[in-house]
Amino acid sequence: MSKTPEYIAWINMRQRCLNPKRHDVKYYHNITICSDWDNPKVFLQDMGLRPSDKHELDRIDNTKGYFKDNCRWVEKAPQMQNTRISKWWYVNGVKYASLSEAAKSVGVTINRIKAWCEGRTDGGYTYPPKPNCWSEKKYA
Repeated sequence: MSKTPEYIAWINMRQRCLNPKRHDVKYYHNITICSDWDNPKVFLQDMGLRPSDKHELDRIDNTKGYFKDNCRWVEKAPQMQNTRISKWWYVNGVKYASLSEAAKSVGVTINRIKAWCEGRTDGGYTYPPKPNCWSEKKYA
C-alpha cells in the first residue's frame, strides 16, 4: 500500500499536522486527526480509493480536523475555493464561491470584481466599494 496515492495522501496529512519541522505547520498546529486514522488501512476504508489522479484529500470545514465526515476527495479547483484565505464574493446580492465564478457569471474580469467589492486606489484617489458588492472570509 505504501506507493498508492491514498497512502501518500495519508502520509502528507499526517506530516502537515504532526511534523514540527514543516514550513506550513503553523497552519495545522490546531488541526487534529482522528485516532482511528493512525492506521492507514482504516483511513483507506473510510475514504475509499481516490476517484482519479486529479483528486486530492480535502477537509470540508477547514476549522475542523481530519475525520471521516469532514474529509472528501476533490479536484484542485473546488479545493482551492476551500482554503483558509478563501472568500465569499457578493455581487449585486448574489453569493459566489470564488472570484472567477463571480467574474464569469457577471461577465467582467476578476480585477473588476475585486475593485467593485473591495474598492481600489488609482492615482492617489481611493474609490470605495460599489454598493451591494463585498467579500468576506469563508473561515474566520
